[in-house]
Amino acid sequence: MKKNVLNVRLGIKRQDGYVSSIWRLWATKHSDVYLAVRSLAGITKYSFHQSGKCRSAFTSQYGKPRNMDDRAIFKWERFETPNEGNNVSRVAWIAFPTDYLSREKVKEKKKVIWLEAAPSGSATYIELAYTYKTLKEVKELLGNGSDRKIVSYTPLPNREALLVLYYHGEWENNDMRSPATEGSSFPDLEFSAEDPNDTGRPVRITFGPAPKDGDAMILQELGGYRVER
Repeated sequence: MKKNVLNVRLGIKRQDGYVSSIWRLWATKHSDVYLAVRSLAGITKYSFHQSGKCRSAFTSQYGKPRNMDDRAIFKWERFETPNEGNNVSRVAWIAFPTDYLSREKVKEKKKVIWLEAAPSGSATYIELAYTYKTLKEVKELLGNGSDRKIVSYTPLPNREALLVLYYHGEWENNDMRSPATEGSSFPDLEFSAEDPNDTGRPVRITFGPAPKDGDAMILQELGGYRVER
């Protein structure tokens, strides 16, 4: 018997080969869903439980940091999946700006679902949502002209289904500098749409605010590079 009912790897890829991080998404036979950046899956992950409780947390493998009460970075309650109407319960929304993608460093050996990147100056958005609707009903709701495309539809043992969608949308490029603090071993980092030294933006970060109860988790992923102090 399979341990998981869903186990996929997702990423965004430009025509020139520049990519996002690879994200792993899996759902267990207990209807709990987990999401993690592939390279950090042993350290941190996001969890969306069938109970409605959600969290961003360090993994049990990594353990609890000394300055924290438990492994959770933040917690929230997801919106209850509606039984009627056309609504779904969106739990995550991740933006991948095209001009901040990175040169691929290592080819992933396992299968990856590569989604086509949006045009320059735009972003690719991935959404995770719960629904009680069938795949046929979801397709009818989206219609042929919808800008949202279905990546996967997974029925869960608790009768809900996990829906993964993506689409291309507007994005305003805003570069960001992450200066090193005094005495820190971390370098100054620049997250920029421009890469004058052709670094390939080897550093990738994901960040976003802690959601309030009933809200979706909103994240963005950017690529950057080291700059001299």
